Amino acid sequence: MADRTVVCRLYIYCVGIMKKGSFYKKIRFKYKLSILNENTLEEIWHIRLSMLNVFLLTFFIAVLYFFIIAYLIINTPLRGFLPGYTENINLRKQVLVDAVQVDSLMQVVDNQTSYVDMLRKVMSGDVSVDTSSNIRLLTDQERAKISLEATSAESDYKAEYEKSQKENPTTSSEDPGSYYLMSTPVMGVVTSKYDLSCGRNGIVVMAERKSSVHAILDGVVVFSGYSTDNFYAMQIQHADNLISIYRIRQPFLKKVGDDVHAGEILSTFLSEGKDKEVNFELWKMGKPLNPESFMSFK
Repeated sequence: MADRTVVCRLYIYCVGIMKKGSFYKKIRFKYKLSILNENTLEEIWHIRLSMLNVFLLTFFIAVLYFFIIAYLIINTPLRGFLPGYTENINLRKQVLVDAVQVDSLMQVVDNQTSYVDMLRKVMSGDVSVDTSSNIRLLTDQERAKISLEATSAESDYKAEYEKSQKENPTTSSEDPGSYYLMSTPVMGVVTSKYDLSCGRNGIVVMAERKSSVHAILDGVVVFSGYSTDNFYAMQIQHADNLISIYRIRQPFLKKVGDDVHAGEILSTFLSEGKDKEVNFELWKMGKPLNPESFMSFK
């Protein structure tokens, strides 16, 4: 009985080896593919292939195609057609640069359009130009009127405030800067400050290059001439007993009796150095005031 069991196991093992050997032989068995001449039946070309050769060749071609496609996707613009590659850094930077340039161009176009409209108004006589204004300043003023139109709430507050001021006036004559909007006479560096203890009733300003002297408020010229300290002097009488005094080293453009407006040019500097020195004083009811308390010269 034991001998029969061993014989059966040996038989099964041999059958398995034969089957494995037949499968290996089957996939390695080569087939011949021939190309014949139809008329003479002469063999022109042939190839011998097995199933194993066909499988290996197909696998090699598939791997080669995979690497070729991966290379094209990674190193060519074709990657832009795949999800996730469209938001690359260079593209985003270019989009931001283009957006900034478009915004700048739109701002330039708006400024040029406003400038042309303002120029048309000036040429047609709708806006008058004086010595203290220019086309650019008028353009900015007109644009400010359009962009800063008062709302209904602001109008109501303004009317209520004006009514309360008329009923209870609180204006003080001690501080003219509190109710006068003064224009800076000249832009520059203050080299000598107001100091009554040292006998300085005003300030000395070293004017900037290519600058002019302006009137601080509307008024009338009451004196214009050459002073004893080698300066050309001008005194302008303003409202509420306020007087402004200017002393420079070149003549003024206004004479006694002329009306001046706030910001109007009184003289323009034509040279460099100490000739651009401006002595400015502000008087109220016969008492000197500190000009730096009411305006900035920078």
